[in-house]
Amino acid sequence: MSTTYLPLLLGGIAVVLGLISAVLFYKVVIAPRKAEPSSQQASTPSSTPSAEQADTPSYQSQPKTTSKQSKKPTQQCLFVMFDAPSQAINQALGEMLTAKNAFYEAELGAFHLPPGPQGYPIMLASATSPGKLPPLHKEHKEGEHTPVQGVSILIRFLNTRKVSRNPEDLITFTHEVAALGGKILDAKRKPITEESLAAMYREGE
Repeated sequence: MSTTYLPLLLGGIAVVLGLISAVLFYKVVIAPRKAEPSSQQASTPSSTPSAEQADTPSYQSQPKTTSKQSKKPTQQCLFVMFDAPSQAINQALGEMLTAKNAFYEAELGAFHLPPGPQGYPIMLASATSPGKLPPLHKEHKEGEHTPVQGVSILIRFLNTRKVSRNPEDLITFTHEVAALGGKILDAKRKPITEESLAAMYREGE
C-alpha cells in the first residue's frame, strides 16, 4: 500500500510547491511592474504646479521693470522776452554772466551757470531764431552782435524733488534777467504772474 501511494504523495507535494512558486513570482516580479505606471501618473500632476509656480514670479516682475524704464528726466523752463532789445542789454547781460562765472558752449550757443545755493545748474539759451546766443561775456565792438530778443532759462533736474522744493535759484536768476528790461513767460511762452511764480514754491510741499 505504501508503495502504491508514494507517487501520488510526491505528485501532490510537487503541485503545492509549484503553486507557492507561482504566487511568489507574481508578488515579486509582476506586481511591482504594474504598480510603476500608477506611481508615475501620481507624481506627474505634482510636478506641473511647481513649474507654474516657478514661472509666476518672473512674469509678475516684468511690469515693475517696465515702469522703471519708462521714467524720464524732468525739466523746467522759463522765458524772458526783452521789451526793447538793445546793445545796452547785451552788455549788461554779458557782465551778469561773467560775474556768475558762466561757461559759454560755442557749439550750442548757450551759457551754463554753475550750481547756485540750492545745488543745481542753470542753462541760458536764446529764445528766438537762430537759437544761439553770441559770446556776450567777451569784449566786443559795439554793434558786433545783434541785440538779444529774449532768453530761455532752463533747468535739467538732477534731483526732481530737491529742485521742486527749492526753486529759488531759478526764480531769482529769472528776476535778475527780467530786471534788464523784459517780461517773464512760462514754458508755453505765456505771461506768468508773481502769484504763479510763488506757487512754484508750494508745488514741492
